[in-house]
Amino acid sequence: MSLRNPSLFFTLPAVLLLLTACGDRATPEAEVDSASSEYPREVLQAHMKDHFFKATEMQVAIINGDLAAVKEPAEWMAEHASSAAMPEEWGSYAKTMHAWARRAADATDIVAAAKATAAMGAACGNCHLALKAEVGFAVEGAPPEGEGAAPHMARHAWASGRMWEGLVAPSGVVWDGGADVLSEAPLAPAELSADIEVLAEVSEMEGAIHAMGAEAIGLTVQEDRASVYGDFLATCAACHDKTGRGKI
Repeated sequence: MSLRNPSLFFTLPAVLLLLTACGDRATPEAEVDSASSEYPREVLQAHMKDHFFKATEMQVAIINGDLAAVKEPAEWMAEHASSAAMPEEWGSYAKTMHAWARRAADATDIVAAAKATAAMGAACGNCHLALKAEVGFAVEGAPPEGEGAAPHMARHAWASGRMWEGLVAPSGVVWDGGADVLSEAPLAPAELSADIEVLAEVSEMEGAIHAMGAEAIGLTVQEDRASVYGDFLATCAACHDKTGRGKI
């Protein structure tokens, strides 16, 4: 399982940014008026791109059950100062995001780190919503369904990405798209590659993951979305630990 790095389109009034997590590409020309010229497009682009990378690192570390690996990107998110070129309106939202990142960095267990990371994502989404920023991700469709755990987990990974993007954009359409895929019927116990001694527990967690997907469909309140997504990340970590699955 891996968290994808799709292209991210981010626009603020009078500023159009294209962020890619797979390398630099040409960005569209944008009209920048005198009121926004003090906020160079390149600065805003780099700022959002760094956030995207670090938030992805945090989620990967959580799913891997690696609390130590959560700390570095979470501390970066908590401590990096907003550039003087950042719009003043970002201030209060950045403070909230930094506070949740600090909680993730200081977390003493994976569950706490997962919940703080999800709340951090919700804070990002609240900022985008308040500033009327438009955030869109260019992604491929969901991996095809198939028999066995491998294609099933690939669809889990795709769904988790869509839900995260729906949280930070924020976008109900994107969020629901991921939740819908996550709500699919769970694997049967015979399809799980868990040791017989933990099979019942793993099967229960697999069922819980899909129940979370069903619960998530139609949620519109950011805090509610964050609650479900935090539980999802924590359950993924617990399941991977029980099955002895390698790092993603």
